[in-house]
Amino acid sequence: MAEELRLWAISVDEFRQCFAAPPALAQTLSGITDSLTPADPSRSHTLLSKLGPLLRRPPAAPLIRPMVPNQADAEAMMTSRFIASDRLGACWILAQAWLDHLAAAHTTIPLPRAQIDELEFDLVRVGVPTELSIRQLWRRGVDIPLRPTDDMSIGYTPYDIVLETASQWAAALPDLEEATAGFAAPIAAFLASFPEYAESQPLDLIAWWTSR
Repeated sequence: MAEELRLWAISVDEFRQCFAAPPALAQTLSGITDSLTPADPSRSHTLLSKLGPLLRRPPAAPLIRPMVPNQADAEAMMTSRFIASDRLGACWILAQAWLDHLAAAHTTIPLPRAQIDELEFDLVRVGVPTELSIRQLWRRGVDIPLRPTDDMSIGYTPYDIVLETASQWAAALPDLEEATAGFAAPIAAFLASFPEYAESQPLDLIAWWTSR
């Protein structure tokens, strides 16, 4: 099971807009959804497809697969409709794809659950304020209608706090324990690059820790 931290440089308001998407954005998000949806084998001219109407779905019926997003999921998300529990996993896969496409930059960093506590303790030990520690990256809710699953935590950090966090972590890195520094360094590097990503407008940090 992968335990990792996913980070994006993107305005949290831009992400929220995906759940009330205007036409141009909806078209973009729909295209991303299509790229994640494999071809429906029942529509190919195989022997199985020739066995008659008893084995066929109506032409307009989507193929529903666990953990595979489809256009019905996208439409529900873009219009802030309720998402059934059995489609939450697929919808979060879709949300990740949308974020990857829309963000100015993104990265994924391995971060075991046990390491979060150790990293938090070590940052505080060397003088990083608790309000700038690791869990604070996802403390503020993104406030979207898609509810989290049990194996994840997601939130955001405003641009000015990102810069302050980057400065504090960079100063702390030489004094961290070797084990925790190995996890802190790539996070700090991503945060330190925010002025480059945010040339035209300040960007927030969306942080998503998952054990999926």
